Amino acid sequence: MKVYPFVATSLACVLGCASVPPAQPKSPPPTVDLAIGRAQDPQQMLEALSARFMTAYFAASPVSATSLGEHAHDHRWPDLSLDGRTEQTLAVADMLHDAAAIPRTALGPDQRIELDTIRNKLELWRFADEVEQVWRSDPLAYSYLISAGLDDLISREFAPLDERAASVAARLEALPALVDQAIANLSDPALIRRPQAEVAVGQLAGLRTLIEAEVPERTVEAAPVLRERISAAGPPALAAIERLRAHVEALVPKAEGRWRIGPDAFATKLALTLQTELSANELLSLARAEHQRVRADMQALARELYLAMYGQKALARHDKGATSGDPDALVREVLAALADDHPTPEGLRDAAEANLQRLDLFVREQALVPIDEAEVLQVIWTPPHARGVAIAGLAAPAPLDAEKPGLPSFYLVQPLPSAWSNELRESFLREYNSFMLEILSIHEAIPGHFVQLYWGKREPSKVRRVFDNGAFVEGWAVYTERVMVEAGYAGAGPASATQPKGVSAALWTVQRSDDLRAKAIRLHGLKFYLRTVTNAILDHEIHAGAMTREQALELMVERSFQEQGEAEGKWVRAQVSSTQLSTYFVGATAWFRLREQAEQRAAAAGKLFNLLEFHAAALSHGAPPVHRLPELMGWE
Repeated sequence: MKVYPFVATSLACVLGCASVPPAQPKSPPPTVDLAIGRAQDPQQMLEALSARFMTAYFAASPVSATSLGEHAHDHRWPDLSLDGRTEQTLAVADMLHDAAAIPRTALGPDQRIELDTIRNKLELWRFADEVEQVWRSDPLAYSYLISAGLDDLISREFAPLDERAASVAARLEALPALVDQAIANLSDPALIRRPQAEVAVGQLAGLRTLIEAEVPERTVEAAPVLRERISAAGPPALAAIERLRAHVEALVPKAEGRWRIGPDAFATKLALTLQTELSANELLSLARAEHQRVRADMQALARELYLAMYGQKALARHDKGATSGDPDALVREVLAALADDHPTPEGLRDAAEANLQRLDLFVREQALVPIDEAEVLQVIWTPPHARGVAIAGLAAPAPLDAEKPGLPSFYLVQPLPSAWSNELRESFLREYNSFMLEILSIHEAIPGHFVQLYWGKREPSKVRRVFDNGAFVEGWAVYTERVMVEAGYAGAGPASATQPKGVSAALWTVQRSDDLRAKAIRLHGLKFYLRTVTNAILDHEIHAGAMTREQALELMVERSFQEQGEAEGKWVRAQVSSTQLSTYFVGATAWFRLREQAEQRAAAAGKLFNLLEFHAAALSHGAPPVHRLPELMGWE
């Protein structure tokens, strides 16, 4: 899975654009410029709206602006007071009104998508404010806001150190006032969402490390006057963070806010998130059917691996003794044997890093996806202030910093929580065994998120470069898992020709064979894809239904082959987010369909299908909804 690079950004935007009840829209403007007596040009209307939209957005959401590469507001926090929220509500209502006045049919494909993107984002922000009321119900949004507001200034060298250090000092100095606004907004326990509050307590505690250690370390070479400002602002900032942490912690036992958003709100938010015509109920039906199909594929593949690992006689004995009627028993046995090959807790990051060079070489040799050698990827432990939601993620440079070469992307790997029992830690490591880590690295890094995001930031439209479609981004990462498996990716063989002590004969058989390693990775690819499908089911059943923790764990562990540790973490994530977990399945399905269309077009034209050319063309349009690519690629 992925901690989407702009998860914190989008939540920060929600806070920056939060408000009181919406203003009444003004009467529609004429579509003719009465002063000069001629029709307004739709393209000019869109350009004016786009410029106004981006300017207003960056001013209202300065932390998001920093994360996205607009640095004029790097010294500021958003105004989350009543007056600030009211002003933003009026701006959102006015821009939605102006967007509706633009004749969409008079625009070209790229311009239509830009207009649709603006309208969609405005509607999403209004939904978050009016329906979810994030600003007064979600402490985790404030944790993300503060974390991103400081970390994004020090994690990459997008500007000279003194310039960034001055912004850090200004935000630290203003942090107590922001915390005062947060505490005032988070005042009613009846509205506070408990899962979000519980995660926020841990993340707010982690901010101490960011402020006390990471900020001084990253600004140690700044001008003395700036270091003095940062040093002076540190203690009041830490005290403010502790006030907020203590306030949220005190709210947890009393929190009664509705964290399940309900079927109607879920359907509305899902449509805005996905930007497709697929309804919530249709998505659930598709996911349930796909869940059954993938399990059948896993059963067939596990049988092939079991035969190779244990022999025909063992398979016959297994079949003869299989009286329980559990069709997944063989899958569980094979996965359990393969899971013995896993890194240590301390070696998890190094194991992920070791995959990257091998993946990069394979993609180039097989001519699968266009690769830019100038892009930089670093594998790091997830910082303490960002832990608690996802095991891994890809944090890319700001999309508006595309002209600044050498800015790294970070492949984030979360350390195992120290509070976990040895049993839970072992369970989690078995989930992310060596074969699964290959799939995870494909998804997060090469040729998944890392590659797509650096091509996406080259989209000419500023609006579309900043506001990408989540289903496109997540769907691409899932789609590339299948691309690599279909190409026969087999990972790395053992370092020694001698069977290591403690490695079973069955596992050693797989490790020594390119063909069997490829099948083992494929089996874990199916398991990872099954998780994608399961995510969509969880998303719907938890937020549009009443799925309990026990029911969710049963679906993940018993019917989706997940280890207990992974399932526990996903339950937390599913509670604190809604609709995002559906983007993986919807996006992947759209990418599979687009690939089929491309292959059919090539066959109809009597041409050989070229996978590299298809991927290069598809990735050259930013990250719009996948079903809109055909019109951008000239297929319609």
